[in-house]
Amino acid sequence: MENKEIIDNGKFVAFAYTVKDADTGEILFEAKPSAPDVMVYGVSQEVIPGLVATIKGLGKGDRFSVTLPPAVAFGDRLEQYVQEIPVEAFMRDGKMAVEVKEGGILDMMTNTGDVISGRVVKVSPEVVVMDFNHPFAGKTVDFDGEIVEVRDATEEELHPKHGCGCGCSHHGGCDEGCGCGNEGSKEGCGCGDSCGCH
Repeated sequence: MENKEIIDNGKFVAFAYTVKDADTGEILFEAKPSAPDVMVYGVSQEVIPGLVATIKGLGKGDRFSVTLPPAVAFGDRLEQYVQEIPVEAFMRDGKMAVEVKEGGILDMMTNTGDVISGRVVKVSPEVVVMDFNHPFAGKTVDFDGEIVEVRDATEEELHPKHGCGCGCSHHGGCDEGCGCGNEGSKEGCGCGDSCGCH
């Protein structure tokens, strides 16, 4: 019988799952088997710690179920992640970018070149208030899922050019006018990309 590949460092992993609010039972997010999340175990940085620990040693077809508190899931809500950003950062040709509206999700670039997503809380003539907490921050969550694929990661997956390590593609430069400061860059800021890194 063929040996089953198991999840360990350097393995490419595709996994489907449902995340529920442990207190209310509300489904917060679902990655279906037809469009699973992917990562390189031990390389990808954007996967929540509790999930990483839960799936180690599993193989294709294995199921997992775990309840995770905020500390090892999506983190606590922190007021310091709610920031006022001058409107100039969001201007395009002298006008506010159309993507900037209350409740909208925008990708922004930090001073260190990392891309983070934030929700627009308020737009005023002087500033845009952004909340960079994860949407599920502060929640205890239930994960229920299945491993879809386990294999050796390719060289490109082990050393992604954009540093995400999640298998998503951030390329082509930023021409979205999001105010991230990376307009026209060949590296791309991820504006408008949804990589599903969790």
